[in-house]
Amino acid sequence: MAEPRFRHSGDVSWIRARLRAAPGGTLACAALVLVTAFLAAALPRAVDGYEDTALRETVSRASLPGRSVTMSLQVSRLSVPFDPEALLTSTSLRETEAQFQKLVRPPLALERDQTVYGVRSVDTVATDPGLPRIPSDALLPPKGTLVAQPDLAANTRLVEGRLPHPRGDDRSVEAVITDRTAKVMKLRAGSAFHLEDAVGSVMTVRVTGIVAPRTPAVAWWNAEPDLRKPRLVSLANPGGDPNPYWHFTALIDDNATNVLLGLQDGALAYWHHPADIDALTAHDVPALRDRLAALTAGPAAARLQAQQRDLRVEEQGLSKLLGPFADERTAAQPLVLVAAVGVSAVAMVVLLMAAGLSAARRRNEFILLRARGISLGALTGRLLAEGAVVAVPSAAAGLALALFLLPAERAAVAVWSAAAVAVVATVSLPLRAAATARRPRSQQREDIVATRPSRRRTVAELTLVAIVAGAVVALRQRGTADGGADLLTAAAPVLLAVVCALVLLRLYPWPVRLLARSFARLNGAVLHLGLARAGRAPSTTALPLLAVLVSLTVTSFGGSVLAGVESGRDHAAVTAVGADARVQTDGALPQKLASQVRKVPGVREVTGVRVDPGQQVMNAGTPFDLLVVDPEPYARLVAVTGLGSSFPAGKLDAGASRAIPAIASPLVARTFKHRVGDLGSVRSSVGQVMVRIVGTQDATPASPDHEFLIVSKNALARVAPATREPAHGPSTLYATGTGIDARALRAAVSKAAPKALVMLRTEQRASYGTTSALQSGTRHVYLAAVAAGAGYSVLALLLSLLHNAPQRKALLARLRTMGMTGRQRQWLAVLEMLPQVLLGAFGGILVALAEVPLLRQGVDLTALAFSAAEPVTGASGAVLRTDPPSLLLPSAALVVLACAVLAVQARLTGRRGEGTEIRMGERS
Repeated sequence: MAEPRFRHSGDVSWIRARLRAAPGGTLACAALVLVTAFLAAALPRAVDGYEDTALRETVSRASLPGRSVTMSLQVSRLSVPFDPEALLTSTSLRETEAQFQKLVRPPLALERDQTVYGVRSVDTVATDPGLPRIPSDALLPPKGTLVAQPDLAANTRLVEGRLPHPRGDDRSVEAVITDRTAKVMKLRAGSAFHLEDAVGSVMTVRVTGIVAPRTPAVAWWNAEPDLRKPRLVSLANPGGDPNPYWHFTALIDDNATNVLLGLQDGALAYWHHPADIDALTAHDVPALRDRLAALTAGPAAARLQAQQRDLRVEEQGLSKLLGPFADERTAAQPLVLVAAVGVSAVAMVVLLMAAGLSAARRRNEFILLRARGISLGALTGRLLAEGAVVAVPSAAAGLALALFLLPAERAAVAVWSAAAVAVVATVSLPLRAAATARRPRSQQREDIVATRPSRRRTVAELTLVAIVAGAVVALRQRGTADGGADLLTAAAPVLLAVVCALVLLRLYPWPVRLLARSFARLNGAVLHLGLARAGRAPSTTALPLLAVLVSLTVTSFGGSVLAGVESGRDHAAVTAVGADARVQTDGALPQKLASQVRKVPGVREVTGVRVDPGQQVMNAGTPFDLLVVDPEPYARLVAVTGLGSSFPAGKLDAGASRAIPAIASPLVARTFKHRVGDLGSVRSSVGQVMVRIVGTQDATPASPDHEFLIVSKNALARVAPATREPAHGPSTLYATGTGIDARALRAAVSKAAPKALVMLRTEQRASYGTTSALQSGTRHVYLAAVAAGAGYSVLALLLSLLHNAPQRKALLARLRTMGMTGRQRQWLAVLEMLPQVLLGAFGGILVALAEVPLLRQGVDLTALAFSAAEPVTGASGAVLRTDPPSLLLPSAALVVLACAVLAVQARLTGRRGEGTEIRMGERS
């Protein structure tokens, strides 16, 4: 018999017939592909969206100079001996600006209409006695700056007097000041003040008018400091309080810049170029930083300096602003990649599982077509066309939905991700069918208990185990803190789940066989028949089990990440405060303050500690904090906070005639051992004392971020009686309790010690909760990963149950005709699938318990818990933590859901005719 020809029109009609034959399955497949394509396209766009938002928020919060590319040129008669005035004219400034704009290349985008350039003098002392001075030890005079920016008349509104004329000489100039400057500095139109440089040259500045900004928010008024109003500046004063003084600015005509050369230091020409915030994208940050580096010290900078020597682009501003953001983004990217790989793996496994179950259900159809003469290529082509008709439009719809709902700059990654989903959904069924119908085989059962794994499968499994071991080792060694994770290390959690699935599938037949043999001796058919049916589960159970394990792993890993972030913040708050509340001052606190703090609602115990910072061992250079404590209360404080191991309070109060016992940090203890032995002379606030190291502590509440040496106040008082004086009392109080009233605590402290600092652990913890858009976006990705993993886990379970539903219904119908009750049929249906469901739940819990210690060393959560721009004490506590809810609840929910679905299915079977169910089973 000749092989029949399958024409194109026949193919189309065959595809149409196949889709109409199973409309429910076609719609379910389309929905699965649509949701998966949407998630695949939405993930990169969501990441791009929150990263771009975080970058733009970071830049928008900065001042205008802080988000600008600033160019400057110092001009004086000494640095430019020939015609320096020519460099300060408006024409010269515009020409230099034009040369700079020629060097601006993408991704650097600047707001050209907001560019501000001009000339300013160096800060100079205003010597007039009538100008206000801030009371201080030095009573410093104010300092003034002269600024010339083009378009003075267009940006100001004249309140009093007139605008300045450009005429002037090296010793005098006309200027205007703002109304707020005039009010603070007590100046008016017609007033004059004098600026004196370091060599004594005096310039007279005559105020011709008072102006107000037309639009205070524009860059013209914000590029340079103090244009709108004076500001207080503090000068450091070693050994005392800082000395403040006023700094103000006066505006001169832009054609009078030559007068600024009469001062010793000359003038500074500047160009501020604000970044275009809306054009900034996070993925362009590396290239943008390279472009800025080229302007500051690269070929672009060389071209600028070829036009004018000493012209340079400042390294501050936008270039400095991008550094912390890039570090935080780099640290967060590997964690996002771990979540993305996990969800992608779950989705792909579910797609392959759906194709595998469909191929198993249509196996007889493929064998029949092959028997009728269709070639393997023609069969594969038909199935490819059938899958493409469903998958391609569904994936396109999912992509379009993601592009519409999640606006972002880039679309290529989303398109490729959705295309990958469409390809997998299209080719998975034809490839599986080709493997099934490649050569005729006799029909035989492939029970999971009876089937023996081939050598090829054993080699593949061992290879996978080796790859997983390498990924885990690489992740532990390289970590994610420096952005060093790649695709292999990011897939470590998923690969752990795959290995666990392989191991469980290898072990699954043994307990099933043992239980079946044991229950065979019991009366009743439910247990025996249920276990027998469980053992006859097809070997395709591997895919549902793999999908369940991977999804549970993603869910538990996301929960571990979130739990680690919360735990890290809690640890950092306790480390920063040292207790639930802390009252601290530089000297000794009043003696009555401790009793007043104990009366505050919520306070359970108060511990006083004397902290002497910056102490040293004689003849050694290791600085440390000397902590004078009451051993027993301090031991309880250590136990409550968990900062440090069990505190040996008894050792500190041991009798000592000359050297008092001390507990030291490891570095201080090594200093004693290497330089002075266990005994050493220590400088303290009461003089030199001899101490003897009797123990070490890795951490302590009273000195979380410094080296320390702890001694007993009673032991110190025996060798230094001055310690008993009130002036040497505790400088810090640590309060522990629950629900401490912050207002009452501050009220009690303000009455007894107004200068004391009050810190509460709850307030410190709340400050960590105010995360940046980058941190909150990464957290949302993890929450989405947890939700998607849970959803795919449920879907994998339902697919597995629905695949075997016709055979199960036929079996239950036959058992009903044989007299089995409805409750027995329900138990039988549950027992048939319960071992497989328990296998998946147990495997999920097992992988979740294993992944935390295995991956903890390589996953750094600091970028998610804290801001990179603000170093936090105790941030090292942000590591993976086992989260019991995410560990147990998804697995328990799967077991409950499976039992409920099977029980309902068994109950519904009894309401239909036995003949109908049996015939359905025969057709299946």
